[in-house]
Amino acid sequence: MIIHLMPGSKPQKPAEPYHATLSVDGFIHCSYEHQVPKVLELFFKGAGEVWGFEILTDKLTSQLRDDPTPLGEAFPHIYGPINPEAFGQLIRFQ
Repeated sequence: MIIHLMPGSKPQKPAEPYHATLSVDGFIHCSYEHQVPKVLELFFKGAGEVWGFEILTDKLTSQLRDDPTPLGEAFPHIYGPINPEAFGQLIRFQ
């Protein structure tokens, strides 16, 4: 399972293609389920509420790749918008 994390108040499932960090980074950041605790500690500490949408990779229309990172392990990145049908369950993490 891959998860896209979002800080802030409880989000709604997007009704349109979701772009997030696509224009800034060229991809949308995601994490595998086992990576979430590390990502929360490193990037979302003190962020208040953090939510995550499960991304249904079998319904994703954009390219998904595992890319190496400075953290020493590969993380899933989505190279294109996330189509609304690919959003699964919403999970509250903090």
